[in-house]
Amino acid sequence: MSASRLRFFTGITAGLLAAPAFAQGPTALTMLLTFGESIPGLWNFVQAVTFVVAMFLFGFSMFKLKRIGERKSDEGAMSVVMTLLAATGMFYLSSSIDTFLVSTFGTSTIMTYTTSSILDADGIKAARVVIGFVNLIGLIAFARGWYALKLLGSGGGHKEDTAKRAIVLLVGGTFCLNIVALSEVLQKTLGISNIILPP
Repeated sequence: MSASRLRFFTGITAGLLAAPAFAQGPTALTMLLTFGESIPGLWNFVQAVTFVVAMFLFGFSMFKLKRIGERKSDEGAMSVVMTLLAATGMFYLSSSIDTFLVSTFGTSTIMTYTTSSILDADGIKAARVVIGFVNLIGLIAFARGWYALKLLGSGGGHKEDTAKRAIVLLVGGTFCLNIVALSEVLQKTLGISNIILPP
């Protein structure tokens, strides 16, 4: 038997002998719950990054406005207006989220997952983490929607595609932010029961 085959079979044997030791490690549920504990920190991080980007956009728009006033730039005022609008939406992210939630669902409260007749206690915990992750994705999409409005005012082409992208990100982010309420609306509209909501 060659040395390479001997090393291969030795490695396989060692892996099979060590497998029971690794079987006592964390389960998928514990890893998911551990990740769930970091979601509030990630939420705060996204809001902080959005705030910093908003401050940068505000300064950038003032610089562009100065250059337009000195006739050193050919960009129109629309570019400055859209950049300021994007900066304002990102600077007041919490207020703009509340506005979109009230306009869409009639309340600014983000619904949470509580109980279910089809999931046990561990399943409910896992569902809460998954829904929290979807909420986080919604927050990121919502912030990106405001930034896409800044791109709408730039001088490049494809403004129609940029406008569609901004609207899709803002509306889709709103839906993801309140996915539990959206599922309730779908259940009542389509007559479907127990998608993810409690009975």
